[in-house]
Amino acid sequence: MNTRFLFVISLLIAMFAVWFYKNQGDLDEILNMSTTNIEYEATDILAVQTNEEGVAEYSLTADNLTHYSDQNFDKLVAMKLNWRPSSSQNVMINADEAVMYHEQSKVVMTNNVLFSSQSDANTQAAKPPMKLVASELIGDLEQNKVFSEKPIKVTQANNSFESSSFVADVNNGEYEFSNVAVTFMPPARRDVPLF
Repeated sequence: MNTRFLFVISLLIAMFAVWFYKNQGDLDEILNMSTTNIEYEATDILAVQTNEEGVAEYSLTADNLTHYSDQNFDKLVAMKLNWRPSSSQNVMINADEAVMYHEQSKVVMTNNVLFSSQSDANTQAAKPPMKLVASELIGDLEQNKVFSEKPIKVTQANNSFESSSFVADVNNGEYEFSNVAVTFMPPARRDVPLF
């Protein structure tokens, strides 16, 4: 083979390499590789927790769950919780967002929070369900308490009132409300003689 031919081929390859290098931009750019604190993510969550006897204590659904490893908490989107703290008590909690802190056994629910509690119909003290709407609720999973320091609206049957804060012990169904505001709408007055 002729050396002149090999020289021309190698010159063409060198020119192509120079052209390719110039058209690709800087090859010396530094890539930014950053770590994230997200350990895992999941969608379409359905969880059931049972006690030692195998009876379901609660079921939880959510559209999305993200676990953050640095602070050991889970963020849930569109959470719905059906909780049975006792055989005669049923608690439903819905929230647009919820953050569960594993170290403190605490869950903070925010944005369109709806808390409804109902006694079992078989008990003697069966009452209409109580519905509570709040911007934020905090649940203490160890003490089975739910509380809020922000204003809430409470409705039970035809009765409703607003409160600046509240604490609920879901084990025994006791509720405490602070600074309650009630609006009373009496029926229209009629001038009719009694007798």
